[in-house]
Amino acid sequence: MKIQEVMALERPVIATVEIPGSKSYTNRALVMAALTKGPVTLHNPLYSEDTEAMIACLKTLGLQIETLSDRIIVHDDISKVQNKSYELFVKDSGTTIRFLLALVCLTPGTKVLRGNTRLNERPISDLVDALRLLGANIEYLEKEGQAPLNIHPSILYSGSEVTLNASMSSQFFSALLMIAPFLNGLKIRLQGDLISKPYVDMTIQAMHDWGINVSQMEDGGYHIPKGQFYQKRQYVIEGDFSSAGYFFAIAALTQSVLTLKNLNPASAQADRKFLNILAKMGNKIIMNDHGITIMGKQILPLTLDMEDCPDQVQTMAVLAAFAKGVTKITGVRSLRLKETERVEALKNELAKMGIKTEDTHDTLTIYGGNPQAATIDTYGDHRMAMAFAVAGTKLSGMKICHPEVVNKTFPKFWDKLGCL
Repeated sequence: MKIQEVMALERPVIATVEIPGSKSYTNRALVMAALTKGPVTLHNPLYSEDTEAMIACLKTLGLQIETLSDRIIVHDDISKVQNKSYELFVKDSGTTIRFLLALVCLTPGTKVLRGNTRLNERPISDLVDALRLLGANIEYLEKEGQAPLNIHPSILYSGSEVTLNASMSSQFFSALLMIAPFLNGLKIRLQGDLISKPYVDMTIQAMHDWGINVSQMEDGGYHIPKGQFYQKRQYVIEGDFSSAGYFFAIAALTQSVLTLKNLNPASAQADRKFLNILAKMGNKIIMNDHGITIMGKQILPLTLDMEDCPDQVQTMAVLAAFAKGVTKITGVRSLRLKETERVEALKNELAKMGIKTEDTHDTLTIYGGNPQAATIDTYGDHRMAMAFAVAGTKLSGMKICHPEVVNKTFPKFWDKLGCL
C-alpha cells in the first residue's frame, strides 16, 4: 500500500498554481462532440480516469478520437455506431455511465454498460425509467435498479414529454438534456426537488455554447425546442473549480496568497460557490482575466447549506476541524451515494484527528478546535485524499493512504501540491 506524507508549510507562501481543465465540462464536451457532425477539437481537456473512461467507451462504439497533450479531436459522431454488440466498461465514473446510458439509446446495436462494483451499486433507476418512457429498451442484467445494463436497439419518441425524479442526481437530468436535440423536441418535467442544480446550469450553458437553446417552463420544467443541432468546431474547456477548491482551502488555512490560473471568474461550475464560503470567513478574493487570487486570512465556524456544491463538503469539513467552534453543513445527503459513503468516511477520519462529529441523513456537524495529525484512509475516493491533504499543509505528520486515487480527477495533484 502506498502512503503519501504531506509536508506542512513552514510559513505562509505566495505562489501560482495552474488548474487543469474541468472534468465535468470535458465529459459533457465529449458527449456533445459525439452528437456533432464533423470533427470537433476540444482544447485544454482534462485527462483523468473519468474522462479516459468516456473516451475509451466512445472509441469502443467506433468513433475515431485523437488524444493530444493539449487537445482532443473527435473526428466522428454517433452515426459511426454499427448494429452489433458492444461491451462498455466505465470503471468508477458516474458521469460516464449516466451520460453514456442516454447517448447509446440513440444508436443501433446492443450495448452492455457496466462499471466497477461500487459504481454499479449507485442509483440509476430514475434515469432508466425516464428513458423507458421515451421508448428505450433497457434491461437490468443483475440487480433491479442497478448496473450492469443491457441497452437494446430502439427508436426514441420524437416531440416527447417525460417526467424525471430529479432528487437523486443532477446527472440524470443532464443526460436527458444532452440527447434532447435528437428527439426533435423534448419537455422534461421534474418530480421532487432538483439536487445540485448548478451542474444542470453547466450543462445548459455548454449546450448553449454549441447552439442549443433550452428554456425553462412556468412549472419549473425545461423545454428543448425541435429543429436544433449541435454546431461546434472548436471548444475551450475552462479550468476545474472542484480541483481549485483544495488550493483555495490551503490558502485560507495557512494564510498564504495563492493565484490560480485557468479559471473563469464567471463560471457556472457549482464549486465556484466555495469561494463565497471562504470570503464569508474573511479571506480576500481577487478576480481578473488572468486568474483568481485568494489572500488567506482565517478559518471560522459557519452554518452552511452545501447541497449545490457537494464536492466541496469534504474540504469544508477538514477546514472546520481547525475552526474554533461548531460548523454545521446541510445538504450532504447526496454524499452518501458517491464513490464511498462520504459522510461516514469523513466522520471516521476526523475522529482519528481527535475531532468530534455528529450527523443526520442530510447534515454533518463538526466540533472544531485542535486537530492532530493522523494516517488517513481514502476508501478509494479521490476527494478524501485531496481534502485531507489540505490538513497536511498545516499539520506535520499527516499521511494519506492510497494517494493514487487522485488519478480519477486530478492526476497531477501531488505534483502541484509539492510545488507550494
